[in-house]
Amino acid sequence: MRWLAGFVSAIVVFAAAGAASAQSHDFGPAVGATLPAIEAQDETGAVRTLASLAGASGTVLLITRSADWCPFCQQQMIGLEGIRGEIEQRGFKLAALTTDTVDELARFDERREIGYPMLSDEQADIVRQLDLLDPTQPPNRRHNGLPVPTILILSPQGAVLAKLGDASYRVRPAPEVVLSTLDNLS
Repeated sequence: MRWLAGFVSAIVVFAAAGAASAQSHDFGPAVGATLPAIEAQDETGAVRTLASLAGASGTVLLITRSADWCPFCQQQMIGLEGIRGEIEQRGFKLAALTTDTVDELARFDERREIGYPMLSDEQADIVRQLDLLDPTQPPNRRHNGLPVPTILILSPQGAVLAKLGDASYRVRPAPEVVLSTLDNLS
C-alpha cells in the first residue's frame, strides 16, 4: 500500500508541474505551419489520415513516446481520455501518435478503454517528418527515434493553431491547460 500512496503522490506532483510549466516549446512545426499529409495505422490496424481525424474545429494531436512502457505518456493519454468529451464539445477530435506497434496500442486500448484513435509510428518516420525527434537521444542509442512529447492543436486543414509541451519528457500539460488553450483559440 505504501507504494500506491507514493505513486498517487507522484501523479499529483506530475499533474501540478504539468499545469504550471508545460507550455509551447521550440520543437516541431511552428504555429501557423501546415502539416504534411500524414497517414498511419491505428490501434485496430486501419489506416487513418490526419484529415480523417479532424472535427469541425480541428484536431488535438498528442505526439508521445509510448503507451506500452512510458508512465508519463500513459497518464497523459488517460488524462486526455478524461476530457475527450469536453474537447469534442469544442468541435475538436482527439488523436494520439506514438512509437508503439499496432498491437501495443491495441493492448493499451483494451486495458484503459481509450476512446480516441491512437496511431502507430513505430519507426518514428512521422516524428522525424514533424521535426519532433528528441535531441537528447543521439544516434545509436536505444531510445533514438523518440519524440519530444507535444500536443499540436490543428485546424481542420492541418494548420498548427497552438502547440503545447516541454523539452522534458516528464513535464506534460495538464488537461485543464489543453482545454483553456482550445478556449483561447475561439
